[in-house]
Amino acid sequence: MSSPARFVVYLAVLHLAVGGLAYLAFREQPLLLIGVEVLMILSAYLAYRLYRSLIAPVDLLARGAAALADQDFSVKLVPTGSREMDRVVRVYNQMIDQLRTERVSSRQREAFLDRLIEAAELGVLVLDFDGRVSAQNSWLSERAATAGFQEAVIDPLLAENTTQFPAEEATVLTGPGNRRYRVERSSFVDQGFERTFLVIHDVTAALVNAEKDAYGKVIRMMAHEVNNTNAAITSILRSLLSEAAGGGEELTDLSQEYLPVVIGRVGTLTTFMSKLARVVRIPRIHRQPVDLNDLLRRSGSLMEQLLRDQDIELRYELAAGQVIVPADAALLEQVVINALTNARQSIGRDGRIVLSSQRSPAGLTMADDGPGIPPEIAAKLFTPFYSSKPTGQGIGLTLAREVLTAHGATFRLATEADGQTRFRVTFPS
Repeated sequence: MSSPARFVVYLAVLHLAVGGLAYLAFREQPLLLIGVEVLMILSAYLAYRLYRSLIAPVDLLARGAAALADQDFSVKLVPTGSREMDRVVRVYNQMIDQLRTERVSSRQREAFLDRLIEAAELGVLVLDFDGRVSAQNSWLSERAATAGFQEAVIDPLLAENTTQFPAEEATVLTGPGNRRYRVERSSFVDQGFERTFLVIHDVTAALVNAEKDAYGKVIRMMAHEVNNTNAAITSILRSLLSEAAGGGEELTDLSQEYLPVVIGRVGTLTTFMSKLARVVRIPRIHRQPVDLNDLLRRSGSLMEQLLRDQDIELRYELAAGQVIVPADAALLEQVVINALTNARQSIGRDGRIVLSSQRSPAGLTMADDGPGIPPEIAAKLFTPFYSSKPTGQGIGLTLAREVLTAHGATFRLATEADGQTRFRVTFPS
């Protein structure tokens, strides 16, 4: 039974008891009995006023507390007429107004923050108290669907040893297509407990530009010095070869045996430096409608004889009709030829290469059944001038990266679960 109900019952029992006693005591004295009844009426009235001033406000506060418990900030209390109680009512109503204002403001900030996170060109991954993913924004969800992204980026972030990503410090991970992701780990307090969130930013473009600026300066300096030196050496050697042609037999034999070799090596060095310079300064992209099917057939035909000499079968699995993309055909063809060359060298002898295209999204794939790419090498693919071959210069994949990035294409080179090594290129729609 509630306090107001107990108070009413108490007053009723008290007045009934007093009334009964008064009746027994003054039954023979009507005037006294009437006086007692008047006093009881006055007492009942005073009890009612006391109820209104004490018990009713308590009930009112109880309803207000219930509204607060339900987080209903629209309920306000009405003044009771009691000075003390009305002071409490004013404080309560002010508190309700402030809570409602703060709640609306908080929800507006949360909505703005949610929109800001969704619109930002970075990923946000929120973990629960057990370190599992509880929320992520759309930027991250889109990339999580990319082949290899989960294994290369998400899984390391969720590993038990998260100390490899120190709080408030940036760590760079390599994802599919040699894309680089800057990861920063931080935390916030939720319901009194610390929770972790991770901010993931694609810094590929910034790192590539920094790399290009760095090695571009070095290559231009090397090319300038080497070409100037080669020009002087070649001029002297040619003059010496010309003079030796009219000299003694011994000098003539010596010059004809060694000087052409030296001149050839100087020419090779000059060509190498030209290739390096071309990587830094790829030609301007001239986009024209290009049929990927026709480009793959044309590139494959240039390599067919070399592949046959090594007993490598070249097959085509092309989409029906045409697959048109806006691209620079000459540069894209060079990328395909470089990829075919890498596949041929990887297979060695007796293998198969499959060139395929797809319409939606438009792209191409090159698959080979070579020995595959070891994990320690896969992490370094498309790194400028890195090559796993003893005599390699790492120019082919570097050039491919520059050309495909300039086209806005996404690409990936990896040995997949079926043992096939695939070079996948997808063009923007």
